[in-house]
Amino acid sequence: MQDLDGVAEAFRTARGFGSSALYSHLLAVVADDPGLLELAARTRAGQQPTFALFGAVHHLLLGGTTDPLAEYYPSVVGDRARAVDGETGPAFARFCAAYAAEIAALLATRLVQTNQVQRALVTRLGLALLRRAHPGPVCVVEVGCSAGLNLRADRYAFTVGGTTIGAPTAPVRIPVDVPDAHLLPALDGVPRIVDAVGVDLDPPDLTDAADRAWLRALVWPENAHQAALLRAAMAAVAADPPRVLRGNVIDIGADVAASLPPGVPRLVVHTATRIHVPVEQRPAFDAAIAGFAAGGPMLHLALEDDQRTAPSGRPGVGLTATDSTGSRTIAVADGHLAWLEPLPAMSELGLVRR
Repeated sequence: MQDLDGVAEAFRTARGFGSSALYSHLLAVVADDPGLLELAARTRAGQQPTFALFGAVHHLLLGGTTDPLAEYYPSVVGDRARAVDGETGPAFARFCAAYAAEIAALLATRLVQTNQVQRALVTRLGLALLRRAHPGPVCVVEVGCSAGLNLRADRYAFTVGGTTIGAPTAPVRIPVDVPDAHLLPALDGVPRIVDAVGVDLDPPDLTDAADRAWLRALVWPENAHQAALLRAAMAAVAADPPRVLRGNVIDIGADVAASLPPGVPRLVVHTATRIHVPVEQRPAFDAAIAGFAAGGPMLHLALEDDQRTAPSGRPGVGLTATDSTGSRTIAVADGHLAWLEPLPAMSELGLVRR
């Protein structure tokens, strides 16, 4: 069980919920309700209780649990959904009290999983940056990869700065708002990937209906477009899944690194993963990531640096790039990659040398 004061602080200070009016409202509701905080505290250690509690409630509603709370969820009732009002918080509290056992069971057994397919742009961007400096084959590693959806970024189509790149018939088509797209490397060509591997504490099985339903529940109620992308990506990846290993990168990272072709440049990516690592384990997590450079040149991209402000003034998350020359922030993005604003460091990045 997590510390109650820490859970309250997590709800009180949470950022990045701007695309969900419902969740933005409920953050304050939970932060001020001892009963809801005690329930949210049942989230597994290291997991963010905000995402976990909201995901568990959404999962029950999407699964057919009948309750007046569903009236506030566009994902359940569509365009008939009620706007947030004075009854929203009480309805949420009543639901959580009525289904506390079911919610607690989900919090005890499920993890917050990567499900935002737009974040595949980070991997595609990394591949383009590597190709700019090293035209040969590369390896891709994603830590906290969930079901490996974003490991297939080379097979998706992206619309960036008004231009669509990728296969015209790609089953997954991802639009991202990118001002100053001229700062990006050429995204239309990617290097040959000789190995792609993901690491996850509890990788979902895309052939399992319960696992697919949990991933769907983690998409916010108002974000129908993200839900559609998720469905398309799950179908595409289930047909040809990448190699995904169960485990903690702290424990198995060295073995994963040793399994990659020696000397081949590797792209190591994690997005909204480190935030779920217990604070006391983060130095070991960082060391495990750095260890991937032992077997070949490495570019490490991390969409984790919260509290950043984009050039336009929008609050977002920093995208950091690390190679043998050091680290720098190369972009600021929406946490779900609805938009990305490149910084000058993007075009200045030297990266791997042959």
